Parts: sequence; structure tokens; C-alpha cells
Amino acid sequence: MLNLSYPDLNSVNFKHSRSLNYNLKLLARNKETSHLISIQKLEKGSLLVEESKPVNGIYFILEGKVKIFNTELDQKTKIFRLASKGDIVGFSSFNATNYWSSAVALGDVTAYFINIKNLKYILKNNSRLSLLFVNALVLKLQYFEIRQRYLNLFPAAERVIEALLLIGSKFGEITEKGLEISDCTTRREIASFANVSTENAIRILSALISKNYISAESKKIIIKNKEELINQLKKYCCSHKLPPALNSCYLDLFID
Repeated sequence: MLNLSYPDLNSVNFKHSRSLNYNLKLLARNKETSHLISIQKLEKGSLLVEESKPVNGIYFILEGKVKIFNTELDQKTKIFRLASKGDIVGFSSFNATNYWSSAVALGDVTAYFINIKNLKYILKNNSRLSLLFVNALVLKLQYFEIRQRYLNLFPAAERVIEALLLIGSKFGEITEKGLEISDCTTRREIASFANVSTENAIRILSALISKNYISAESKKIIIKNKEELINQLKKYCCSHKLPPALNSCYLDLFID
């Protein structure tokens, strides 16, 4: 039996001992366990997982950007979340026969890939990694539930602002002009992520441009006044007396 509990993984004193990234890297580099994990490089447009196709494993993103979505009954795509460095793709289908959503690379992506057989072996034989995977799944579930609650409480304008801030926090790049976003910037994608109609998204984005909060250049959107967008969400939360716990654990994600 392979030793998945060698000292490095169980060192409570090591500062990275609670990092899923670090522990997976240890497995990938250890000669006894390296065959359990492979590094894959995917080009833009490549599907990491595909809706309704058999589940064959999960991806841990090392570098790059990924969009997770599925196709609804009307054949329109619904964006569920965005993944980047440190995120897991495909784990929600762990006990399913087929993937319930698709994930596409928005640029070059480097990721650890673990097939289902190896993943089950790792989880069975290493309690620390099992806990780290569970924690990752719980955090994703918490995030999803809190975001859905917000989307139900926010009107269309705040939904679009929230979507812009989320896309910016995952995919944005700070430039002299502001927080620049070059992925998931079509009006249809923003509308899908904000759960509003495309027409509403176009109207709201135009209003934000006229206020000089954002600007649009070709396929890019630049958030020029991030603080004002955050304040608009906070004002709505305060004026409608939304639960304080929501503000502290969700809106603060956009502040850094």
C-alpha cells in the first residue's frame, strides 16, 4: 500500500500544512504517489468537463481561468461560477455518473488532474487531504447559497453590479485605467451570471458607463470606480435591512 501519510503531509507545524494546493503538490512530487496526479495543460476553448458526459475525474486549477456553465431547456447557457487558481472543477459530480455542468478554459489553463479511482484512494488513505477537500466543497456550497440569497434580494441593477464585481475579483487585472476585465464581458454572459435579461444588462451597463463608474473598450470592461459600485450594494443592503452576516461574509470579498 502506498504511504499517503508521510511526515511532510502530517506536520502540524508547517505553515502550508492546511493548504490543499501544497498537499497536492507534495503528492505530485513524491515518487511513491506521483502517479496518482497528473499535470494537464489546456488551451483556450478546451472543455475540462462536459455536461452529461461520464465523470472521469476532477481538476485543481494551478493557473488560468475557467467558466462553469450548463445548457438550459431553452438551449441558453447559464453561468454558475468562475474558477481560477486554487479552485476545484468537477468535484460536485464526484458521486454522480455524469457531469451535471460543463467547464471551459477561457485561456491557457494548467491544472492537476485526478481521476475518480485515484481520488477515492487518496481520500480513503489520507485524512488531511479528505478534510481539505471537504472544506473546499463546503466553502463552495456556502458561497453558492449566499450568492443565491443575494440574487433573490437584489433588483436588476444591483445584480449586474454584483456580477461585475465578482468577475473582476476572479478575472480582473489592475491597470492604470482601473480593474480591467477581458473575460466573461459580453452582455449575454453578464446577464446570465447576474440572472437578468440581456436587455436589462445592456441598459444597466449603459447607465454605469454614463456615470463613469465603468467603461467599455472593444471586448474589455474597465471598472473605474470600484468603491462606488461596492457602496451602491452596501447602501441597498442597509436601506433594506439585509442580515448583517451577509455583508460581512460576502460583500467584503470585493473590498481587497
